[in-house]
Amino acid sequence: MIDSPIDSRVTDGVPIEYVSDDARLAALCEIWMLEPAIALDTEFERTNTFYARIGLIQIGDGKACYLIDPHTIEDWSAFKRLLTTASCTVVMHSCSEDLNLLQTYLGTLPASLFDTQLAAAFLGIGFSISYQGLVAEMLGVEVAKDETRSDWIRRPLSEEQIYYAATDVRYLLQVYESLKQQLIERGMSDWFEADCAQQLATACLAEDEAQWQTYYAGVSNAWRLDKPGLVALKRLCAWREQTARRRNKPRSWIVKDNDLMSLCNAVSAAMMSNNLNEGDIANASNVDRRFLQRNAAEIYRVLKDPVASAEVDTSLLTRPLNAAMRKKLKLSKQAAQAKAEQLGMAPELLGRKKYLIDLLRDFGSSGQLRWSGEFAGWRRDLLESDLLSALNES
Repeated sequence: MIDSPIDSRVTDGVPIEYVSDDARLAALCEIWMLEPAIALDTEFERTNTFYARIGLIQIGDGKACYLIDPHTIEDWSAFKRLLTTASCTVVMHSCSEDLNLLQTYLGTLPASLFDTQLAAAFLGIGFSISYQGLVAEMLGVEVAKDETRSDWIRRPLSEEQIYYAATDVRYLLQVYESLKQQLIERGMSDWFEADCAQQLATACLAEDEAQWQTYYAGVSNAWRLDKPGLVALKRLCAWREQTARRRNKPRSWIVKDNDLMSLCNAVSAAMMSNNLNEGDIANASNVDRRFLQRNAAEIYRVLKDPVASAEVDTSLLTRPLNAAMRKKLKLSKQAAQAKAEQLGMAPELLGRKKYLIDLLRDFGSSGQLRWSGEFAGWRRDLLESDLLSALNES
């Protein structure tokens, strides 16, 4: 077991240091800020809460692996300065959850990010390759994953947990150097950096309440609702986001999507006639009774709020594709896959189904491709000509 701040253990010849006090962390951060890159990973638990419960932050600098104990650190100012030091690249693997944790726990995101899983996709090594798989592929080292579901909140940490956590950053910088060089050699660095910046932007928006106003479009079969039902769904999805955060419970613990859909169907007619009352909500059929008993009055206030927006953007809804659109989707996927194979990158990276469908819907209504989000940059440059050719021929 680990009790002392400094640990004498090593992982594959690299020392492990357990960092548990503010002064040592601040001193290390001053050193790390001068490095061109550091490896970072986190361990957390997220089973019965909305926000992840942080257990550990791991740093690798090529000389040692450092395990920072957030349960004993009180002053994070030096660590935040480290993250926002643009000259020091933060190397992570499959970092979306880690970024969300840094954003919600520390209110800070890296200024310069390198996601090794994303880089592997650009280089055709694999679209969602694991850290263990990537290390084995590139370095020939087998990394254990026995502690993946370990309890990272409980203290003290076990010997196995210490070694596992340190190993998660032990090889990241070696992998990073190789991937970075390959991206440069294949002329993909700008594309890759744009996607890393997009990941940071997405993490930054997670707590933006304006984003919650579009979450209704992500509910399966939302397109089946009429206009009043969609207005109800939009308001209730935003309410669920607020409530999940306030109660710190998973969204599905507040209310499941199926119950939201049933409730919106049940109140649609009353909302259309502006005659909604609390009984319409409390007595809605096919909705979890415990949910209604606990929340009926609050939901009534949400649905009757005169200030809340009643506008819904039906273009955001995911409707089933007709036969003609399915044919266009198939041709579009083939065009994207051919381009990806030509470039030697993972096909999923270049033309994900969801984004292709969004493009096709715009093309079907306007005869033009509306490039936005991930598709607004380098993907447009690579795909626009081929997609237009495929769509105009179909």
